[in-house]
Amino acid sequence: MTRIERWTIALAAALLVAAAAAARAEETSASDANRIEELERRVGELEQAEVERSATPSAAWLPEWTQRVRLGGSASVGYFQRGDLTPEDSDAFQVWDARLFVDAELADHVELGGATAIRNIGATFEWNVVRMSELENDVGELYVDFQGLGDSSWFNTQVGRFQIPVGEGYLRYSKGYRNSPFASQPVSQPWWWDEGVKLYGHDENSRFGYVASISNGDTNFNVDANHDPQGTLKLYTDPWPWLHLSVSGLVSGEIGHTNEPAPGALWLGETWAMAIGAFNGVPNYIDGVPTADGPNQIDRTWLVGGDAIVKPLEGLRVWLGGGRFQIDKSGSGPYDRALYYWIAEIVAEGSLVSPALSPLYLGLRASGLTTGDSGRGYLLDYRYWDVAGFNMRDLNELNAVLGVRIGRYVVVRSEYGFRDVDLVHGAREALPAIDDEHWFGIDVGVSF
Repeated sequence: MTRIERWTIALAAALLVAAAAAARAEETSASDANRIEELERRVGELEQAEVERSATPSAAWLPEWTQRVRLGGSASVGYFQRGDLTPEDSDAFQVWDARLFVDAELADHVELGGATAIRNIGATFEWNVVRMSELENDVGELYVDFQGLGDSSWFNTQVGRFQIPVGEGYLRYSKGYRNSPFASQPVSQPWWWDEGVKLYGHDENSRFGYVASISNGDTNFNVDANHDPQGTLKLYTDPWPWLHLSVSGLVSGEIGHTNEPAPGALWLGETWAMAIGAFNGVPNYIDGVPTADGPNQIDRTWLVGGDAIVKPLEGLRVWLGGGRFQIDKSGSGPYDRALYYWIAEIVAEGSLVSPALSPLYLGLRASGLTTGDSGRGYLLDYRYWDVAGFNMRDLNELNAVLGVRIGRYVVVRSEYGFRDVDLVHGAREALPAIDDEHWFGIDVGVSF
């Protein structure tokens, strides 16, 4: 019984006693008797309500773990009018993206010797159901998160499988997909999941911070082929509320074996470090001449890149980024590759024009990936493996999106994309021409 209800019953009882005493002292009239009867009825109703409330299930009666677990998810569904080449070869209603999340609070303010050793312990699981209209049905992120080690904002760690912390693009995948203004992703940004340990932290004012990781270094789930780890470091600063700057670096050792193509962990858009000629039978043209496949094993990879996010006005966001990814193959020969990636994006909210247009936004994005060498190409998107192979010199895409947010959890997006692929010389003459591609889609994105 709540305090308010106890006071209400006590007050009603006191009034009842007072009324009865007054009735006996003054030879109670008929109207006084009716008042006493009403007070008695009200006291009975309050007592019955308390009994029913006590018998009704509440959160306190549910299993304790249900109060520490949160379910979430996001999905993108709609109609896509696609291009002529793989994978964009169909016009149909599609489930473009779908994923579920489970977040759990495991411990709070863990103490050791009377001092806070860990401020919070949580866990996250992502079920990667559908990505780019393909049924994946696998594990995305899955980690245990230790926050506030030594009660400090500088020391936090995630242990398990997580997004590789390079650049700013990876924040648009997994849980970040629900906040993406575009239905599609850039063709060039670093991302992917890997198993290992991630460290992160920032100062008390969140003006300076870092994210670092050590992981297996293989694309495949739970694989560490050569036991050479991959290390990353990202440093960032927010000197003013309208400016975010970050620089990122990555290095890995040997990847793969001589009898199996190397699957590097880091992805740039839809490609990764792998053997030239792997997974396809398209001839490799190097400096205009057909050349044998390269070695399966990679000696090392490294990346350096930078990003800037500028918000010059309320409702206007500009993202600029780019970098270099170096892939050094095992042995001699013309099989080393340098891949250069870049992105330029601007998103303007409708509130810039009028408060009445605040649910609307317009986004423009240009992104690209290139070898920077007209004689040496790479498979810049694995979905072109059977039409272009490792002969792609440039992959560029322009995107425009018009979206409307409906409340907090629903967004409708209409997006147009134009993609251009250039091949190295030799391949341009020998392989079927690859035309420019146009695609259009309208989707409904939901999150909870």
